[in-house]
Amino acid sequence: MMTTAASLRHSPFDPLHLAARTQDGLQGAGIGLIPCNFRGLVTLRVDLTREPTAQQAVKDATGLDLPTTPNTAASAGPLHILWLGPDEWLFVVDDPAPDAGADLLTKLTGVLDGVFAQVLDVSGAQTTIGITGPDAREVLERAVPLDMHPRAFQPGQVKQTLFGRHTGVTLHLKDDTPSLDLYCRRSFAEYVWRYLEDCAKGAETTLAVVRG
Repeated sequence: MMTTAASLRHSPFDPLHLAARTQDGLQGAGIGLIPCNFRGLVTLRVDLTREPTAQQAVKDATGLDLPTTPNTAASAGPLHILWLGPDEWLFVVDDPAPDAGADLLTKLTGVLDGVFAQVLDVSGAQTTIGITGPDAREVLERAVPLDMHPRAFQPGQVKQTLFGRHTGVTLHLKDDTPSLDLYCRRSFAEYVWRYLEDCAKGAETTLAVVRG
């Protein structure tokens, strides 16, 4: 049997044995967690004040402008670009294909040829947990030192924060459901998941594992 890149991949959520608990939709649960096992994740570092052509180059390659307003994201279809700092962005491709990150990396490095920039495929270093449901904000308030009220955290915004006591995460609020994506290091995926389960118990709400 031929060995492929897809067959060699292992989900950071495998130790949690989630398959038997996975369901379609919330089905009345207050919060749903979605194991987004494999997404293309690429970081870009570039100083737009020194390399102004980078903005148009990225738009030519992706159809999206790099968001320059702090703590915001730009989205179109399966692609999201998250502002992480004045010279740093995270590109997210909602595609589990093994080469999703590598393909985006190739595209970006091509259009940025000659630009002083750094582009890295971090698909194997980070992972994503989708969070949705009416009690999502209340549960997250128990895990992160952020004001999760709709006045303070609105769709299209991005927050970077400490999670629990041990790791940093990035939160991208996608809509008013609310639905969020949480990005963390793969090595902390199990910790973050179990911590969210404990927070749901503390909030006295039901938690579902939702199929993505």
